[in-house]
Amino acid sequence: MKKRGPRETRYFESSQVDYDQLRTRTIVALDRLGHQKFSSEPGGYSLENWMRGVNLLLDGFEEQMGATKLPSEYTEKRRELTYRLSSPPDLSSVDSSISEVRRNEEEIVQRLHEARAQGSSRIDDLRAELARSSAELEEEKGRVSGALPAPRSDSVLKRLFGRKPSPAPDTTGDRVEEIESRVRFLAGAVLDEQKSLRSMDEHSPESSWAEDWRRLEAFQARRKELENERSEMAQFVKEREELTTSIAEMISGILPIKE
Repeated sequence: MKKRGPRETRYFESSQVDYDQLRTRTIVALDRLGHQKFSSEPGGYSLENWMRGVNLLLDGFEEQMGATKLPSEYTEKRRELTYRLSSPPDLSSVDSSISEVRRNEEEIVQRLHEARAQGSSRIDDLRAELARSSAELEEEKGRVSGALPAPRSDSVLKRLFGRKPSPAPDTTGDRVEEIESRVRFLAGAVLDEQKSLRSMDEHSPESSWAEDWRRLEAFQARRKELENERSEMAQFVKEREELTTSIAEMISGILPIKE
């Protein structure tokens, strides 16, 4: 029996090392592909690009390994990858959930917006009334101090017949106090409305709108979760990771067939 020469032995050892390197490179590349994210920009990295990369990788592996030497389970798993990722995912359910959450958000935002507008309008009205009352107060104080003549209450007929009018009660001081009380009330009302408006914008727990802010934040968090879920479904995140991991595990268990 003819002995194997040194050159033949070196060739067999080199082929064995090449196979190990091929298997390792393929497994590492599959792991990287299984965790890749797609681009949301138009024309960016997409499922089509991803499938092209996977197919090029596995085609190269099969060509160097020898497709006829691969087990039937590998071929079935690769066929499953193509089949499961060939049809677009059903996003109708998650889209419906997102729309419902968004409607709830919009209702609360609209209610808060209307309340803020009404509060601002009340402040403007109160300020205008406060300005009128303050001017009236200054006018009344001027009459008291003699800066302005008091309105005459005696009639023309009384003056013609020379009858002296009976002295009218002095209500000027009471009038001043009345207007001052009104001014104090209006000033306090302006401050209260401003405080209420600030508490709304600052999400203060003392605000009467605290529950609305809490519900709005909960809806916003839920919508973000659903949008992330939708993105993963649209990109086949779980399926791609599962399938590439399965193929990588299968490749790691394939032993070279000696001829």
